[in-house]
Amino acid sequence: MALRNVLSLCGRVGLVVAAFMFVAGIVAGPVLEKILFSPLSVTERNVQPALPPSDTPSERQAGKPG
Repeated sequence: MALRNVLSLCGRVGLVVAAFMFVAGIVAGPVLEKILFSPLSVTERNVQPALPPSDTPSERQAGKPG
């Protein structure tokens, strides 16, 4: 095969591959967008801090007769 024929063949194969990639990008774009950029829901735990007992030593010293 002459160099000219090899370059021609490579050019045709390259164009076919580029065309398939273009069509695949058009088809796969919306599908991948839905998969990759789906809205994430984050839940937050509702943990309330524990309150100290009402009869703490500091309250006894602060004014309660004892």
